[in-house]
Amino acid sequence: MENMYNSPKLMQDIFQTMDFYAKYPNIRLFTGKKVYSLHENVRALLQQNHNNPDEQQKLHGNFIWKLKKYYRTSFRKEAVALVNSNIKELNLSDKDKINYLNYLLSTSVYPYFYDSVFEKLSQVALLNAAQKLQAKNVFEKLKTLLTKKQKNKVENMQLFHKFEPFLQNFAQQSQAVSYKMLGEFAEVYFNAGLQSEYREISMQPLVMLMQKTEALQAQKTPQLFEKEFSNQALSPKIDKKAVTVLLKGYYDFWIKSGKSLHSNSNFHHAVTSMFCDIVQNFDYTATDVKNLRKVLGNHRSFGAQQARLYEMGLLIQRAYNQSHSRGVSSRNKTVHPIFKDKHTRWD
Repeated sequence: MENMYNSPKLMQDIFQTMDFYAKYPNIRLFTGKKVYSLHENVRALLQQNHNNPDEQQKLHGNFIWKLKKYYRTSFRKEAVALVNSNIKELNLSDKDKINYLNYLLSTSVYPYFYDSVFEKLSQVALLNAAQKLQAKNVFEKLKTLLTKKQKNKVENMQLFHKFEPFLQNFAQQSQAVSYKMLGEFAEVYFNAGLQSEYREISMQPLVMLMQKTEALQAQKTPQLFEKEFSNQALSPKIDKKAVTVLLKGYYDFWIKSGKSLHSNSNFHHAVTSMFCDIVQNFDYTATDVKNLRKVLGNHRSFGAQQARLYEMGLLIQRAYNQSHSRGVSSRNKTVHPIFKDKHTRWD
C-alpha cells in the first residue's frame, strides 16, 4: 500500500515544482504556503509504506540524487533544507550512503548540511570490496581536503566534525590495517586535535586500528621481553609495535608543532589518556612500558617541550603501576623496582 499517493507522480510533481521556483532566483515566489506545501509533499513521499524495503530504499536514493542538480543553483538552500528536515525518514542503501558522502566531498555545499545528515550517511556496513574501496576513497579525499583547509581553523574543524562519525565507523569496520593506514589516520586525528582548542577529540578510532593491524592478525606482532608480571592470557591484544610507532609519531608531531601544540592541553590530555588506557587494559608488561617511555626521552632532556613529553611518560608509568599494583616476583616475593613510587631505575 502506498497511502493515497502514487510515488512516481508525486516525485514528478515535487521536482516540477522545484524546477519552476529555481528558474526565478530574483523573485521571491517560494514563500509562505508554497514552502509548506513542498515540504509536506516531500514528507508524504518519504513516509509512504512499501511492501518491499528495497523499493523504499530505491525511492529515497532516487530522491536525494535528483536533488543534487539544485545544489549549484539559487535554490540550493531550499534543496538542502529538504534533506536536513527529513534525514530521519530517509531509508538509504549502504551503496547510496557511501557514494553520497563521496559526492558531498566534491562539492562546496557540504557545510550547509546538518551534522545529523553525515551521521546518518556514515551508518554504512562495509560488507563487500566495492564498498570498502569507496570508503577508502572517501577517507583519502577527506584527508586531502582537511590538509587544504588547515589554515582556516573554523572550516577545517567543521569538516572534521561532520565526517567524524564516518571515521569512527571506518576504523571500527577496518580489517588487516597497514601501518601506513594507521599513520594516515593518526595524522588526521593529530591535526584535528591541534586545531581544536576547546573540544577534546576522541582518539578511540586509533586504538581500534591498533587492535586490527595486518601484523597482529597474522600473529607476527613482536613479543616484547618480560612476561613475569603480565596478565597476557587475560588481557586483550594490541599491536605493540604499532603503539610504539604511534607514540614516536606523536613525539615528532609535538616537536614540529611547537608552541601551538604546547598550549593545547585538551589534545595533549586526550593522547596521554589513550596511551595510559593502552598500558592499563592491554597485554603490557613492565618492560614494554619502559620501552615506550624511552621514546619520550628522559629527565636529562632539555627544553620545555621535551619536559612535557617526559612528564607524559611518567603519567603512562603511573597508570601502569596503578593497574598492576602488586608487582611481586613469584621467585623471591620482592617488589620489582618498576612498581615503586615515582621514578624507576631507568630514569
